[in-house]
Amino acid sequence: MVDRRTVLKGGIAFGSLGLASTVVGQESALVVHDFDGGTYPGSNDLGNWAGAGSFANGDGSGEVADGALRLEYDNAGWFASNVRQSVADRDRLTMRVRGDSGGEESDFLVDVGGARDLLSNLTDDAIGTEWSTVSVDLSAAGGDPENPKAVRMNFWQGASGAVEIDRIAFTSDGEAPPSTATATPTPMDPTPTDTPDDETPTPTDTPDDDTPTDEPDDDTPTDAPDDGGSTWDVPFPDRPPEPDSLPAASEITEDTTVAELYEGFDDPYYVPRSFTDYLPGETGSKLQEWTDTEKAEEFGYDVSAVENNVGDGSLTLGQLGTQALPYVKQLAENDFPAHATVKLLPRLALLPDEEEDPGVHDEPSAVWDETAGPTAATNDPDQFVQDRWPTDARTYQPMEVRVRDRAHDQPEYDDSREWASSGSISDSFYNDETNPVLDAAAEKVHPVTGESLGGDGFTANAPMEAEIRIHETGGGYMNQYIKLTNTSEVPYFQDAAVIWWLGPSGDASNLSDGHWNNPHRPSASLGHPQRDVIEVNHPDYDELAVYAVRLANHDEPYHMRTIYPGQSVAMEIGTPRDGSAWSSSSDRQDLVDTMLDSLHVELETNLNRNDPIIDAIDLTYRVPN
Repeated sequence: MVDRRTVLKGGIAFGSLGLASTVVGQESALVVHDFDGGTYPGSNDLGNWAGAGSFANGDGSGEVADGALRLEYDNAGWFASNVRQSVADRDRLTMRVRGDSGGEESDFLVDVGGARDLLSNLTDDAIGTEWSTVSVDLSAAGGDPENPKAVRMNFWQGASGAVEIDRIAFTSDGEAPPSTATATPTPMDPTPTDTPDDETPTPTDTPDDDTPTDEPDDDTPTDAPDDGGSTWDVPFPDRPPEPDSLPAASEITEDTTVAELYEGFDDPYYVPRSFTDYLPGETGSKLQEWTDTEKAEEFGYDVSAVENNVGDGSLTLGQLGTQALPYVKQLAENDFPAHATVKLLPRLALLPDEEEDPGVHDEPSAVWDETAGPTAATNDPDQFVQDRWPTDARTYQPMEVRVRDRAHDQPEYDDSREWASSGSISDSFYNDETNPVLDAAAEKVHPVTGESLGGDGFTANAPMEAEIRIHETGGGYMNQYIKLTNTSEVPYFQDAAVIWWLGPSGDASNLSDGHWNNPHRPSASLGHPQRDVIEVNHPDYDELAVYAVRLANHDEPYHMRTIYPGQSVAMEIGTPRDGSAWSSSSDRQDLVDTMLDSLHVELETNLNRNDPIIDAIDLTYRVPN
């Protein structure tokens, strides 16, 4: 048996750095933000993650100036700041705030410790045009001071305006501490906890299991049977509204409208918002080699026509340029559902004929010459059509969000399973020789049923190819690079997909280091999934462990969560190894071949979150983006 470690190396701290306090007479305050330390967005004064997205200023995150955060909103925007400690002795959330017009307390939701409502319903205080303190009695509002989780605000309430926030704190007297106060964390590792990657957080880049709000409250009925199973079943509709068949391909022309493709394009699927919220040229293009603006110009995409016509469904395929029409005809020929087709139109219109390279997030210092693949799935899977695609929930109705983000939100609301951070994987878990994920990778059997996966190498439940590379990134680190290409005629949504393989062991010491590269989204900071991740040492393979990952997207529309026909995505898994264990070319080739042969991809079917696999291999360790 190979046993390479006896102590779990330092992982992600899952809590705050400690108490930040200031003295107001004899009262102390837990300062969450005073916006004068230069750490926002990224972290708060407690050393925990903080960020925002979809605001009209500051590239979506708001702007900090003169010691205050300014948030400009037009029926959009979220703010979140993690609080990983009890505030039982300071159970009043206080904000020193002012608005451009006054009365902004009715413009946004506040969510803290389970108390969630419009700010105006949580306090008698009002926001004026001059600085004043707004206070929320957490206990009286129904929140849990022992577990505040985060301070979150949601501006998708139909209003437009701007607020400036000078200070956010928890106090015992309802008064915000003076702005001269500073935060003094306890002496611990100063790295912010629950940090995502180095991307600016956006609605799809929220760390850990706390979403930007808009999830159902804890007392939302779940319709779950009282059988000891999950108490957070998701209320999926049996079928999308009929008719759900596209016209015959021969009948689809450049004059065909969105409404003619599917009558329910707006209700319940929000296709107009999915277009207009992400128009080419109106969002960032971080890490995208070929931007949406450039694609729109190349393909003749009529932005004005989209703005003017998509609301009533009169937008035609011809107005979307050269790309949408042939792709829609292709989907019609393959009996792809109409509701999913119109949901994907914002991206189909910008989809090139040739494959786009998914690229890298971490630029490697060296790339191994030895690679494996690309290889088609050896089990020769049949055409795979996911015939129910969830609503994009652009108005953030709780039940719709619950369906859309069913995998991402599961750790917060599913109390039938114990969820944790990947930083808390124990030695006993890492060295558990009974975990069926070991045989799933090494013996190519399904971890739930024990049945053969049907191939002697890379396998998947949908037609695709896989390729393996190793990137060395310096500092004793390597990235396991797994590229997946959709080789079928229809798209797949990636949400809740589970991927497992044998790879170089990192002793489960930093499983949060990972990225999902997808060129088919406006920016790398949009549509980036969180992940449930485990690593289990394989006793029969020297220096190797089995990894399993489940993707958990949130917030952004499904056209950013999709692997399109003929297109590729890639996953990077950072591993604290320097590659010295594979010093010869033959050793390196053996490693990448083993990674490819053991690889399996299981896309979600029946919108079940792949729960049976989650339970079988205990894939209940969440990491941030």
